[in-house]
Amino acid sequence: MTTVVEPEPRAAEHARPLIEDGVIEEARTRQRRRRIAVAVAALAALGASLLGPVFYGGGTAVRLSAPLHPASSLTPLSGPALAGATHLTLAVSEDGGNVFLVDVDHHSAREVPGLGISPKQGPQVTLNAYRSGVLAAVTHWNCQMWVNCATGQASFRDSESEFLISPMGSVRRIVTFPLTRHQDTTQAFHSTSTWVSTWPHSGPCTLALVPGSRPAVRIPCGAVGPDTAHGLWIGNGNVEMLVDPRTGRVLQRQRPTSVLIRLPGDFAIESAPTPGATPLSLVNLATGTRTRLGWPSILRFGYQVDPAPHGPLVALSFGDPFHPVAGQSVNQAADVWVLNTTTGALTHVPGFPALELLKQSSIAWTAKNELVIAARGGGRTVVGVWKPGQSTLPIRAVPGLDGYSQFVALSR
Repeated sequence: MTTVVEPEPRAAEHARPLIEDGVIEEARTRQRRRRIAVAVAALAALGASLLGPVFYGGGTAVRLSAPLHPASSLTPLSGPALAGATHLTLAVSEDGGNVFLVDVDHHSAREVPGLGISPKQGPQVTLNAYRSGVLAAVTHWNCQMWVNCATGQASFRDSESEFLISPMGSVRRIVTFPLTRHQDTTQAFHSTSTWVSTWPHSGPCTLALVPGSRPAVRIPCGAVGPDTAHGLWIGNGNVEMLVDPRTGRVLQRQRPTSVLIRLPGDFAIESAPTPGATPLSLVNLATGTRTRLGWPSILRFGYQVDPAPHGPLVALSFGDPFHPVAGQSVNQAADVWVLNTTTGALTHVPGFPALELLKQSSIAWTAKNELVIAARGGGRTVVGVWKPGQSTLPIRAVPGLDGYSQFVALSR
């Protein structure tokens, strides 16, 4: 989907695109998924051809820490048995729907009640870690998604509810608020509150904190990204803006050369296409320095990023939805590497690449910076727990449910 934008005016913070709904829907798609982004090589190449000149210079290449496995050797994820107590509870959403608490040590799962989820309304749940619990955003559509909806009414919601779920399964509703077609939401940094952006057909774009008593402020129009310690990111065509969400003031404006995926702090992963590959770079947005990462995986369809909650580690998940291997019923594959943003070093997570059902598998970090992997393939669902420095990925079977499309890992 291509969004047409007007030339940037002198007061760039009030630039307005000609097609508004497209950007709002793009923002919704990005914000309703737990994972930060998927960068597909072909789309990255298209984006690079449309965006402005390169403004980052220099950089160094890094050496990969582990060899790659040939494609012919791929199997569903395997490894030594995960022995002993993990003390892990996983808050799991099945493809954006019902939420379950999975006890990894006791191989049990129980549904979380009280979220008001209707299975007829399609994917509508987003899970995020918050302190010792889970923050669940539940969207309510004004009609069954894609079914029996009037023209133009299948793509917007009429309300959103925020809940806090404890590791024991108790649920506390934080707020419920209405949404219109031209509104989108993003979680406030380190808070249970929500920023609601409004992009009307006429008049300025605004941002309000819900719940909150402060009046809405003007913000640049565009696709609203994550709220970070440094400010709220907003993208409008070939312009990326860092905005103070409490005042609407533009703190920083950039014109990236290609696709940028923001990380905590001043870092981003950049996709810079070249013939036959899509090499990645680690960009320090504060200094402009770049570290070339190459493309470490044999899987080249796309990637996603999951930063650890504390420290410099970022999991890079590579996926291929069409990766047939002779004698296997699963033709989808995943590969996981961990990037240290301080050193630029890449570590290959043991057991990967592996065959798995991508939409029913996911990864998450614990508060202790342990990487937890849920993979469904070969007729079973397993959970692996990897600590940086380990040479193996111990795994254990868990209840399959209807997939682990997203989950939050809680340490008891």
